[in-house]
Amino acid sequence: MDKLKLRYLIREAIENVAGVTAKFSVGDKVTTVDGDTANITMAEHPFYTVELEATGTTKSYSFKDLAPFQEKTIAKTSEGISLQEGVNASPGLLFHQTHKINLSECVFRIGSNAYVDFFAEARELFNEGVLKLNDLDRGLIQRTNIGEHGIFEGQNVALDIPFINEREDALGIYNDNKGNSATINRARVGFMADIDGEYDFQIGPAATMKELIKMLADEGFTQKIFEAEFKGKEVSLNKPKRGGSKAYYVYVKDGDKVKKVSFGSGGLRAKINNKVARNAFAARHNCKNKKDRTTAGYWSCNLPRYAKALGLGANKNTFW
Repeated sequence: MDKLKLRYLIREAIENVAGVTAKFSVGDKVTTVDGDTANITMAEHPFYTVELEATGTTKSYSFKDLAPFQEKTIAKTSEGISLQEGVNASPGLLFHQTHKINLSECVFRIGSNAYVDFFAEARELFNEGVLKLNDLDRGLIQRTNIGEHGIFEGQNVALDIPFINEREDALGIYNDNKGNSATINRARVGFMADIDGEYDFQIGPAATMKELIKMLADEGFTQKIFEAEFKGKEVSLNKPKRGGSKAYYVYVKDGDKVKKVSFGSGGLRAKINNKVARNAFAARHNCKNKKDRTTAGYWSCNLPRYAKALGLGANKNTFW
């Protein structure tokens, strides 16, 4: 006998012994006999109408088929997706269901037309109530515009999908094996390294890359993660830069307009799989309260959710 059925039997036995009947009220969170989490929207005991959290659809239940909600201990990212039987879905969604793959781990290349179309279809089926999602995937559909397009500077762009800025200015990234990373960029005069980790500070400036790398080594930054193609050779200063200094960018809706948000340093790549560094980042940047998708802070905090698609490691169902 599973735990859910046992909870119903225990409640029924207690009510019979005590001679009382508990009731649910509008707004109460419950678990249905089908195992779905729901919220009471209409209460006329012993009959109740609920809204299912997974799909947003409403269903009616008798009192005996509902139980007080208890938080699941199952990992939020381990459930895959579930399509209602008989639904006409694309091979991509069917593949995800068969292999228990979450939407957030979409098999299509991030930013591709297939990737955007995949989420557009998922959004449509979710809104129709025929696609059941876990918490992380439901958040993508309900709280972002992923799968939709907007116009930015005359171009049709995919919304709420983070991209790696292939034109970033970082000339090199080093770390100290302690969760801290140093990102080398051109400065107004010479070169400067931005330190990102337990503490945020800068090292430099230095007249040459070679000099700055030595300064970094003196501070313990000896492990090279990335270095520009010139491999330590001198580079010309004051040439036009090919992009911003941020490592990632995303297009988001800002009212009726579309905005490009650049965020993150190249150093994030070096520490995204470092638990100590992630925890320090989340605490320092107050990630749990970052809700505005039009800000760089929101996307920096949520980057781990897109780690696999961006080639940065496994997705993390968390902030940093």
